[in-house]
Amino acid sequence: MQLEKLKRTIDMKLTIKKYDDIQIIIDKINIKKDRDKLFYTFDHVFIKIFPNFITDFNALFHKEDQIWPKEDEVLTTDLRIFALIRMGISDTETIAKILEYSEKTIYVYKMRMKAKAIVPGDQFDHDVMAIKAVDSK
Repeated sequence: MQLEKLKRTIDMKLTIKKYDDIQIIIDKINIKKDRDKLFYTFDHVFIKIFPNFITDFNALFHKEDQIWPKEDEVLTTDLRIFALIRMGISDTETIAKILEYSEKTIYVYKMRMKAKAIVPGDQFDHDVMAIKAVDSK
């Protein structure tokens, strides 16, 4: 674990009073890069578990409202929100913390997608949860 290593290193520097070294370590931390790496890993693992998620999710919308990732993306923000929901994380506050958005932003994303769906809101939630994982047979 990279965080464990970082914690041990900082603990050691504090013990030996190397405070300037701690600042150097902190300056080297690239939160955006780490966040992007986390999303990259999540997206790829999620698509391995739910290989038809994007196609099945888009089936809930008219063609002009479908969301297809760009060539360099696996999941867009909209898709990632509903991927988390499909994984069972339905609490807006939790999704907001994971994706580093405000709760209001997550709420707006969810409501905008539900409004565009070709099925009613309650049915939409049910259909998202019904998207199947890979068959393990």
